[in-house]
Parts: sequence; C-alpha cells; structure tokens
Amino acid sequence: MYDQLTLVADKLRARGFEAAVFATSKEASSFILGDIAEKAQVAIGGSMTVKQMDLHAKLREAGHEVLWHWEVEPAKRGTLLHQAMNAPVYICSANAITTDGLMVQIDGNGNRVAAMCYGPSTVYVVIGRNKLVEGGLQQAVKRIKSVACPNNARRQGIDTPCAKTGSCDVSACKTSMCHMTVSFDLAPNGKRTCVLLIDEELGY
Repeated sequence: MYDQLTLVADKLRARGFEAAVFATSKEASSFILGDIAEKAQVAIGGSMTVKQMDLHAKLREAGHEVLWHWEVEPAKRGTLLHQAMNAPVYICSANAITTDGLMVQIDGNGNRVAAMCYGPSTVYVVIGRNKLVEGGLQQAVKRIKSVACPNNARRQGIDTPCAKTGSCDVSACKTSMCHMTVSFDLAPNGKRTCVLLIDEELGY
C-alpha cells in the first residue's frame, strides 16, 4: 500500500498540494511537530484520525495552544469554531481520497471545509490508507456514505438511517449530518495545504 500512497502523493502535488507519505502515524506526527512554528496556535477539525494519533496531546506537550471543539461543552463550541477559523494552523482529516488525488469531504456544520478552503494559512490533512478509493468522486461519496457517516452517527448518538442500517436513505433522514459535499480539484489559493498519507488504518 505504501507504493500506492506514493503514487497518490504525486497526483496531489500535480493538483498543487504539498504531499508526503509515512509508514506510521508516529512518523507523521513527528513531521507535523517539527514543521509547525514554535508555540503556534493550532486548531483541529472534528477528526477521529487526529484523536487516534493523540496529536492534540503531543501538540500541547510541545508548547502549542490547541483549539478543539470536541474538548469543550456544547455551549462553548460555536465561539471556539470561529476562533479556529482565524488560527494560523489547522489540522484535520479527509473522509475519502481517490487514487487520482481528489480529496472529498462531507460536512454538517461546514467548519472543517471552511477552514480548509479559507482562513488558516497552513492546513495539514492527515489521511490513513483506509480512506483511499478506486474511481472518482462518485466512489468517494459512496465510501463516505457507507463507512464514515454511519460510524460518525453512531459515535455521536445521532438517529440516522445509516447509523441503524449502514445505508443512506435521504428521504427518511431527519437529522442528517450531510449538509454539504466538497471536493478539492486543486489546492486552495493563498494558503499552504500539506496532505500526509499514512500507511495505517486511521479514523472512519
């Protein structure tokens, strides 16, 4: 899989992204910690990958201020999400990436895709090998709807059809998490986006 991820990294570079491949999440974490400016403010999008990597804790140990809405009570999340949009550094994952280097996200609130598109001047996207799909946008969305969405709905206790059956049923979904689908044909202008492909199973 490492060799395949290397080919995907080449496709990402052709789209204007920085890209690197790592054998382990530990190596990827070390890269990020060594790449970020000293004592930088770092915001994190909702990400099981980041949580599995324990990256938030490692950043704090290194002296960085970490903004993560998962760590605060619901009433304070709105304020923190707005602060995250103005942080110099943002870290998140992607719901899917194609072999041709197309990153695809499905969001509910839009805070994650908004930060990826605009705001923080440096964005790190950490992606495990399990997010890689053959084919294009349609296959990426299929993967998200059948894997990422059901798992995230169950984690958050959201009563969606996919949480119960593993299959999307838009007509019966009254509490949908899927309000917007964003694909990154090219790297966003005016900022640095570094994609880290990791040869491990990470996140949903």
